Amino acid sequence: MAEKKEKTTAKTIDEYIALQPDIYKEPLNELNHLIKSVAPEATESISYGVACYNYHYMLVGFSCSKNHYSFLAMSSTVFDKFRDELNGYDTATGTIRFKPGQTIPANLITRIILERKAENETRAKAKKKK
Repeated sequence: MAEKKEKTTAKTIDEYIALQPDIYKEPLNELNHLIKSVAPEATESISYGVACYNYHYMLVGFSCSKNHYSFLAMSSTVFDKFRDELNGYDTATGTIRFKPGQTIPANLITRIILERKAENETRAKAKKKK
């Protein structure tokens, strides 16, 4: 009888990255460092198998699959503000997918993170007023 492989679940973002195929480790580390530099106050978590950063609410995240890795803006409203700049990228609602070797648009992702921070701050202030 074949031995059943136990599913390993990461508890931290560093563990999450370490569990990914070697081809994705460098770009995921790059995304991790970029997000931390733009949102140092964000807390890290793993939610539904995705590396997440929280700032008042979910801020942004990233994930990895067999054929690509993704940056998750976690907001279609913010994502739509950058729609023209996202032409040429493989996108889905609030997500940019990257193939191995594809350059991460650090400037664009930085601006998306900053926009998400502002969106979350506005939402938190509105909730506080209630």
